[in-house]
Amino acid sequence: MDQFRGFAVTGMFVVNFLGGLAVTHQVLKHNNTHFSWADSIMPGFLFACGFSYRLSILRKIPELGRRATWLGVVRRSLGLVLLSLVLYGAGNSFDSWQSIDALAVQSFAAQMLKADLWEVLAIIGVVQLLLLPVIEASPRLRLAIAVGLSLGHVALSGWFNYWFVYGQANALDTFLGTTGRRAWDGGFFGTISWSVVMLAGTLTYDLMSARTARHAASTLVLWSLVLMGVGYAASCLTRLYDVREENPFPITGKTDSPFAQSPVSPPWANAAGRPWSSLLSEPPFVEPPGTAERKLNYWMMDKRVVTQSFVWFSTGFTCLTYAVFVVLCDLASMRVRLFTLFGQNALIAYAVHHPVAELVLQVVPEDSPVWWATIGLIVFFLITWFCVVAVVKMLARPAASNSSNPQPPSRAALSY
Repeated sequence: MDQFRGFAVTGMFVVNFLGGLAVTHQVLKHNNTHFSWADSIMPGFLFACGFSYRLSILRKIPELGRRATWLGVVRRSLGLVLLSLVLYGAGNSFDSWQSIDALAVQSFAAQMLKADLWEVLAIIGVVQLLLLPVIEASPRLRLAIAVGLSLGHVALSGWFNYWFVYGQANALDTFLGTTGRRAWDGGFFGTISWSVVMLAGTLTYDLMSARTARHAASTLVLWSLVLMGVGYAASCLTRLYDVREENPFPITGKTDSPFAQSPVSPPWANAAGRPWSSLLSEPPFVEPPGTAERKLNYWMMDKRVVTQSFVWFSTGFTCLTYAVFVVLCDLASMRVRLFTLFGQNALIAYAVHHPVAELVLQVVPEDSPVWWATIGLIVFFLITWFCVVAVVKMLARPAASNSSNPQPPSRAALSY
């Protein structure tokens, strides 16, 4: 898991640094219409957190008791939310003291809760709090909860959440006064979908703790194939939103709108008379046609809304990737120093990389050629590496001076 987590952190660094550069291939960029490798990074984080979460809870409760353990989770989770705000800010700001009134404060809070709060650390913290009551539950119950959460997200999106995330007209935006403001990574209700991914990580911990590495790896591969198959099958519903002259009824209310009129409830009649091959969506990592040919809908692998086709496929892809690490690390004893450092100190690495990336990108403009972007990426990694090592050593020094048996900072403290 340390190596897998380090791989996810390294991938995040690559994607975050290169994502805004024109020369970067689309597979390394986030998008809202299909699954790219960049879109696999965040599910990998939530999956790894779920694994560590279950491990930590089961180890600490016999030692500290449930009350102390739960209070510790609450403190750490709220700490992650606070750290996220420190790193990325609260989004909006007040122009002057005179502009601060009840309405302005309400608007500030509503926009933060809808969109600005939801960076990855805040999402992890809130999802941990949501799953705290069930983290000790049996695998069957957690699996049932995951299925229920998936279905609940579909239902909420059909009711209002799809339009809510995209800032289109809906009752909740009207009530909050946030119409026109888009969210990302699912916004407030995206935590429902991310909980599914974290629960998959907890189930993987159960598998790894109960089976041999070889048996666990083969089971993970089977899980991954099922989940990716279900995710891809769900994404095929996007073909019902193809714009065709022979559509039995319009799929959008306005001809110039990029959105389908009914993005969650598929227009099943649009499958009539079509060969089955025309109902297969593009494979993952391949861009679909634009909105002139296919209207935006819930069944796309959409990370902005965190649709269930995205959740199921990305969770399956993560399981497959983790199975590869089980084979390489547990059966073949592979270790990569970069993955070890970042994997055992993921929180430190995450906090450090953001200002370092901003610093280096000041001299790597958006239209940089490949060679300059590559040099910038290497410099970014070197500075981040040295900073993480320095911070880890500083944290280890007080522990060594206060103990007759010096120990490095605990792996859980730096990665959980």
